[in-house]
Amino acid sequence: MKNWSLLLVGMFLLVGCGEKKVDSTSDESLKTSISTIKKSLTEQKKEEFEKAVKVLAFSGVTNLFQAAANPDGLQQKMKEKLNGKTADEIIAASNDILAARKVKEREQAAKEIEEIKTDILALEKQKSDAEKAKDDLKKFAVLRSRFYYQKSSYSEEAVIELTVKNNTEHAVSRVYFDGVLASQGRSVPWVSDSFNYSIAGGLEPGEEVTWKLTPNRFGAWGKAPKDRDDMLLTVSANRIDGADEKEIFNSAVPKSTEKKLVKLNIRLEKLTNILKS
Repeated sequence: MKNWSLLLVGMFLLVGCGEKKVDSTSDESLKTSISTIKKSLTEQKKEEFEKAVKVLAFSGVTNLFQAAANPDGLQQKMKEKLNGKTADEIIAASNDILAARKVKEREQAAKEIEEIKTDILALEKQKSDAEKAKDDLKKFAVLRSRFYYQKSSYSEEAVIELTVKNNTEHAVSRVYFDGVLASQGRSVPWVSDSFNYSIAGGLEPGEEVTWKLTPNRFGAWGKAPKDRDDMLLTVSANRIDGADEKEIFNSAVPKSTEKKLVKLNIRLEKLTNILKS
């Protein structure tokens, strides 16, 4: 593979109206001319020129992997873009390319901003709806909650005993709970877990019932200590489904929602800065 740096730095002097121009007909001429061109420029102009050469030479290259597979072809195209141009012409061409690129970037940023705003609004609505649902779900009241172990045929099994009353206007077929089992004075609960229960025959408005639920013995509840008498169980409903098994109220917001909102807002800020630049 030929040395691309020769292309980016080398130029040959063509005499025309007293201006130095690039002749990229050979690698040797490219290698030789760079020092001559730079010597004729101020330090500031030299830096501007070097950047412009790279921009112009690589303009139109959209896939570096494909370009690397055909380095000779890429090098030839780069030479053609530089050939016969003065330093000022190369800088001007580079500025045109960067200006056009900036216009496209701003257009793309504006489109993406609108999409992100739509996504943010949807997530914020999800959070708002969940917050409102908390008040509605208070009507599905947990009147009593207990946790204990009872002997079964083979061993002791965990029991979650709940007394609930449906004070909503809807028949409920399934209810989803958040449960916390803790001891006073301990900062970390023994169990903090969600569970749900499918109600045989449903629970009509105004009905009250007591359930004894036996969670998976190999799950979090089955690992709670058996030798403590200071544990308290608090339970609240975070979702209820109707007779048609469709969601009625849901106060649960996925953890991924907050993460998405953070990422979207960061991205929105960056894109907004592009429009301001």
